[in-house]
Amino acid sequence: MERETGIGDPRGRPFVPRDQAEASLSKLAGREVKLPEQAVVSKGPTSCPACGSSAVAWAVTFEGLDRENADPLIWHETEWLADSFVCPDCNAGWIEPDDPEPINWVRPYRVGM
Repeated sequence: MERETGIGDPRGRPFVPRDQAEASLSKLAGREVKLPEQAVVSKGPTSCPACGSSAVAWAVTFEGLDRENADPLIWHETEWLADSFVCPDCNAGWIEPDDPEPINWVRPYRVGM
């Protein structure tokens, strides 16, 4: 598959109040979760900037995706893949910025796909 890049519309990620984040995480963990005072939580994207699909996944959950095989456009030097997302429908990957700024996407998100 040939590498393709594009730019998606700016959208920014909405922040989640700490108490709501703690409640959601506690439910998922099956025990009480308390976040540090300085913790900042934001929602992930709901659609792919390349194709519009709602099948968006957090890149960190894709087994075997690491620096050697992730396209440099979705690799954040200091945060690893924390802000990276992928679309299983069109194989696009991108870093989702917290602030409203254009989104650079690439497909395929893995080198050598």
